[in-house]
Amino acid sequence: MRQTSLQITRCALRPSFGVRRVSRSLARSPPPPRATRERVVVIGAGVIGLSCALALAETELYDIVVVAEKFSPDTTSDVAAAFWYPFLVTPRERADAWALATYTWFVDLISRDGPRTSGVEMRRCREFLKVKTPPPSWSSGIDYFAELRADDVPSAYAAGFEFDAPVIEMPKFLPWLVEMCEKRGVTFEKARIERVEDARARVVVDCCGLGARELFHDEEMQPIRGQVLYVQQRCEIGMFDDSSKEDLAYVIPRSDVTVLGGTAQIGSYDLEPNANDSSDILRKCLRLWPDLDINAVVSTRVGLRPARSSVRLEVDDLTYGGARVCHCVGHGGAGVTLSRGCALEVVDLVRDLTSTLPS
Repeated sequence: MRQTSLQITRCALRPSFGVRRVSRSLARSPPPPRATRERVVVIGAGVIGLSCALALAETELYDIVVVAEKFSPDTTSDVAAAFWYPFLVTPRERADAWALATYTWFVDLISRDGPRTSGVEMRRCREFLKVKTPPPSWSSGIDYFAELRADDVPSAYAAGFEFDAPVIEMPKFLPWLVEMCEKRGVTFEKARIERVEDARARVVVDCCGLGARELFHDEEMQPIRGQVLYVQQRCEIGMFDDSSKEDLAYVIPRSDVTVLGGTAQIGSYDLEPNANDSSDILRKCLRLWPDLDINAVVSTRVGLRPARSSVRLEVDDLTYGGARVCHCVGHGGAGVTLSRGCALEVVDLVRDLTSTLPS
């Protein structure tokens, strides 16, 4: 009989995770006239920056401007695999809360807009384990999660889980985010911000990823290099093994290609594809997917995950030439997974911040 001891109905955020809800941002008086709205500048146009811009714009309280040196298809987010899974990220309790808020939003988005419009669809995924471990702490908050039967576990592994998770095609999803932002009145500027004062705003949201190391002197920010392969071979189930950074492997099915990964090379800024990494990715993915056709690879991409010891989501104590800053950086390999949840908390922080500004 199939083991389904952890098959649950999806629930909302659990208060025990300790993240603030933003429902108070929705129950408000009519929005102020556009001409009197506070200018808020979001630095960065990856999935975190665009998600923050959209959530802030939905409040109809601010004049939102996204300023970035690079936009899709040239951002790190464009290279993301990308599927919902809390990966390479801390603090754990806050990350779980942000992830579950994002999961709920993706489920609603799929129901409302469908995958052809947003690029988000639900897929059955399997995580394989070299050593049997308890279910992850977020497992009780999603629609379907179960232990794998022994005959569904490849011989190289001891156990596994399966669950339904959103898979996000970034070439569709990022333009969709831009379109939704534009419909809400967000404007975009292509520029490199050398100093926070150059943003010309009293409130700035830092979503500049690795750029925070230079712009805000955040010495904890560091790259985790990721390389992926795209193959023209259909796969119905997502599969992955994240038991260690060295053995990191994943197979992510999309409508256009199947994405194979990966690498997690801490401190590397190398954006050139590496042939040895490609061979290693194929070797590891064959363990997950024995039917993989290694001759079906059509392209290779590299991105630098913006990581730090823990996600920085807070208001800076410092003032930068009159500007107050809300940081939202350091999501590592979980930017897509945490995007909407973090954006909702940014809304709360910006709302609190603007309430203290002089008229």
